Amino acid sequence: MEYYIQNTNAGYLGNAIIFWAKGRNGYTADLNNSHKFTEEEAKQICTGNPEKNKAWAVDYIDNNKGIQRVTDSQYLDSSNIKQW
Repeated sequence: MEYYIQNTNAGYLGNAIIFWAKGRNGYTADLNNSHKFTEEEAKQICTGNPEKNKAWAVDYIDNNKGIQRVTDSQYLDSSNIKQW
């Protein structure tokens, strides 16, 4: 089983949970950029600081009807905004 790790210190983006990003390179609310950890990796991370790091089963998150796409503004070029 694989897990996404929520970092509660990173807070939320609106109502979106912040997960560890791929390669453990920062944090993201975008599931496409979220790192998938093995059970052993998740245990090691969460056991050390269970209040900060919470493991969510990838299958549960990916198959949840409430999941939506999130747009990360850091990847948008504001010159593409239509101005009238």
